[in-house]
Amino acid sequence: MTPHQFRAWFNSLPEKYQKQAKAMYDNARRGGGIHTASSLALIKDLVEDSINFDGEFQYDNHQ
Repeated sequence: MTPHQFRAWFNSLPEKYQKQAKAMYDNARRGGGIHTASSLALIKDLVEDSINFDGEFQYDNHQ
C-alpha cells in the first residue's frame, strides 16, 4: 500500500476508526521507525478487522 493509498483510505474512515488507525501509525513510528508498504497494509487490515468485528456485534449489550 502506498502512502497516497493509505491517506485516501484513512480519510474515508469514520472518526472513531481514524483515531484507532492514527494511534497504530504513531505507535509504530516511536523509536524512529518508518512505515513500509506492508506496515501500512497491516494497519489497514487491523482497523478493517475491528470495523467488521464491531459490525457483527453491534446489537450485543454485553459491553
